[in-house]
Order: sequence, then structure tokens, then C-alpha cells
Amino acid sequence: MFIYAFLILICWAQRPSPSDKKRRSPVVVAVEKVAPSVVSITTEGETFLTLYGPESSSGDGSGVVIDTKGIVLTNAHVVESSTTITATFSDNRSFQAEIIGIAPELDLAVLKLQEAKNIQAVPIGKSSNLFLGETVIAIGNPFGLGHTVTTGVVSATNRALETEQRVYQNFIQTDASINPGNSGGPLLNINGELIGINTAIRADAEGIGFAIPVDRAMKVAQDLVNYGAVQIPWLGVDVTDIVYRYGRMRLIAPEISFVHAGSPGDRAGLKVGDLLLGINGKEINGRSDLNAYLSAFTAGKVVSLKLWRGQTETTLKVKTGTLPEKVVDTVLKKTLGIEVEDNAPFGVMISQLSRTGNAARERLQMGDLILGFNGSPVKSTAQFRSMLLQAKSEHRSSALFTIRRRRSQARIEIEF
Repeated sequence: MFIYAFLILICWAQRPSPSDKKRRSPVVVAVEKVAPSVVSITTEGETFLTLYGPESSSGDGSGVVIDTKGIVLTNAHVVESSTTITATFSDNRSFQAEIIGIAPELDLAVLKLQEAKNIQAVPIGKSSNLFLGETVIAIGNPFGLGHTVTTGVVSATNRALETEQRVYQNFIQTDASINPGNSGGPLLNINGELIGINTAIRADAEGIGFAIPVDRAMKVAQDLVNYGAVQIPWLGVDVTDIVYRYGRMRLIAPEISFVHAGSPGDRAGLKVGDLLLGINGKEINGRSDLNAYLSAFTAGKVVSLKLWRGQTETTLKVKTGTLPEKVVDTVLKKTLGIEVEDNAPFGVMISQLSRTGNAARERLQMGDLILGFNGSPVKSTAQFRSMLLQAKSEHRSSALFTIRRRRSQARIEIEF
């Protein structure tokens, strides 16, 4: 009887007080729900020599678990060029991670935690139905201060973000404090659901942060996990970014440089020289911006393109498709005018060369080795074909080839 009374007394003492219940606000509950899914990311880069000896680059960032199999979503700029990646949970458990997919143009990357067990995935929300002014929560690793929580509201949706490299479209803007190291961490709604991936701040302003909408981020993540690359619905055209004037403004837009016969764009009536100004009512600022918008959809999506043709603005509807692999054969044989074969361990070798192809025009020769494609190493003909296929699906009209000839090596931009 005494023991029973003692246990009742202990339970009574541990019962939350009325003031504790008030303190456990929806924000507290949401953080408790999601904190076990957030990781602080530490990276080590390549070692290089300086006047003072060898040094290596390092960095901090954040990430969030989206699958209990150890799949983590983060920003590409957090982990690219890293040789070692360590992810640490709030309970101080640390795991080594490897990149299983990266999309630099979309600033997203997917990691796989090695030997991770008993981990929790974040609940996935929606970014398509956000309310202006609704409460949001950011969790991250600012300045190496792991698992820091800040709150704010949705300040805007579909916001453009201009960086030194390009203009990103359709970001979530928030006044939740986002500092260096928060990149890659989750932006949550009051229900503790993932609605965005924190990615950037305005260096010249306070209270202005940006996040990649979760609807786009999750589709990209699934593509990277399943295919190793982002599956972008194909318009059937190649484009080249050009600068044009609109009044006193100088703007960038993709201009169609080639229309593939029988492709979605060909059937819709797109023509060489068309300047793409918008898609589904959203402004387009370059090829990367076009691909970023398309990356949120699957093939078969019908899109409305606003374009400038001659002196007339018009709109065309295009039913997107999937890039057929036979396009790669056309690129190799007709456009580049080459045949390649494996040359392990160094890339692929040009085994045949047509005098009328673009490779010959750039003075490539038989026996030259193709070591890299747009900065990524080429290790086999199968990989090279896959790279060409991905580049064409991104509506590219040229690429940077790393070429070795005997003891000399160079990077050459070649139209393909």
C-alpha cells in the first residue's frame, strides 16, 4: 500500500503544470516532432598546397532526413567539391555520408548516410498552398551552432532570387532568421511538416531568407535517388541564353537554336530564333530558369510558353515529352561527327572523326581522349552517352569538353 501511494505521488509530481502546457506552444511541438530528422553537415574538401604548407577547405551546412533508409536532402553548394561529409543528429550520433545525386543548377543534393539505423524521416507537407503570413520554423546549423531554431512567417511565394551566377525563380521568402550554415536545413509549417529547403539570405538585408519549395525539392530528390539525375520534361529544342533589351533594361532569355524533328516543340510550332519569355505565366530568365521550372513536373505535362517571334509576342502550348535515346546517336555521328571507344582508365578515345562534324571544326583529332564533360569526369562510353542524354534533356546547345592529346590538356566548348 505504501509503495502504491509512493508511485502515485511521483506521477503527480511529474505531471505537467498548467504553465508548462501554455509554454508547449505549437512551435515547441513542431520542433520536438522534427528535430530528430535534422542533421548538421560538416564537410572537408580537397587538400591544396600554399606557401604555408598543405591546407584543406571545410564548411558547415544542414540537411534533413526524407527517408528512413538514410536519405538526406540538402543544398548542392553545401556538399559539392567535398571529399568527406559528416552528418550529426541532435543526439550527437554522427554518420559518414556520400553523395548519391546532385543538381547544382537547382542547388539540391541527396546524400546517403552510411550504416545509419533508427533514424526518423521528416513529415512532408506542401508548398503549393502556403498562406502569406503563416508561421514557419527554420532549423539548421548556423555558424556551426547545431540544431538552432528560428521562427518567422511566409513573407512571399514565387519570389525571384538573384545571385552572382543566375536568377532563381519561385522561391519561398521568409523573415525567419537564416544565417550561413542554415543552408540545406528544413523550413517547416506549424504542423511540423517540411515545406521548403533553406538555401540563401540577402547579404545586404536583414530578415530576408529564401527556401526552395518542397514540391519541387521532393520531385528532384526522387529523380536523383531513382535515376541519378533530374528528369526534366523535354520541349524538343536546344536553347542558348542571350541578352536582350526591354526598354532601358537588359534581360536574359533562352533563344531556340535548334528544333528536333518530330519533337514536342516541332509539333507545337516552335521555331529557331524564338525567344522564350515565360512559362505558365512565370517569367523565364535563362535556360537554367526554364529547366528549374520544368523539373517540378513529369513528362506529358502541357505547358504554355510565352515567346517573342520577330516583332510579335505570342503564346504556344507544348505537351512535353521524354528525350529519346536515339538523339544521342544523332549528336555523336552527325553533330559532333565522332565515334568513341573505352580507353580505361583515362576517359574515352575518339576512334573515328568526320571532317564535317563540330568536333573536327574545333580541331579535335582521332586518338584524342575525352576526360571530362561540363566539369564531370568521363570514365566510359556508357557514361559519356548518359551525360550527352542528360545535357540534351536540359535543352543545352553546347558543352565544355576536357580533352587530352599526348601530354597536353585543354577545355574546349563545342556545340553539339
